[in-house]
Amino acid sequence: MRTNRLARTRARLMADPAFAADVARENAVMAELDLVGARRATGMTQEGVAAAMRTTQENISRIERQRDVRVSTLVEFIRAQGGDVEITAVFGGIRISLLRPVEPA
Repeated sequence: MRTNRLARTRARLMADPAFAADVARENAVMAELDLVGARRATGMTQEGVAAAMRTTQENISRIERQRDVRVSTLVEFIRAQGGDVEITAVFGGIRISLLRPVEPA
């Protein structure tokens, strides 16, 4: 019963061209995010990242499978592996860094 209601709601939303375009853009961006590949490149396990983030292996698995990861979660995930995150916007050859350094507390 619930699945049918969810399917109908999704179909109604996807019928809106603007909504469908937003979903397509999000899918294109999220398809490029490979947190598993990043973790494997560092040689760390989910358990190791979990320990560094003070969370569980199950939570790391969930983060790696998410289609939409918060920037704060992404930064914490990468820093737990000894890395850093750079997000840059490009406007016709002009590059602007979107993440500002955080001052230590």
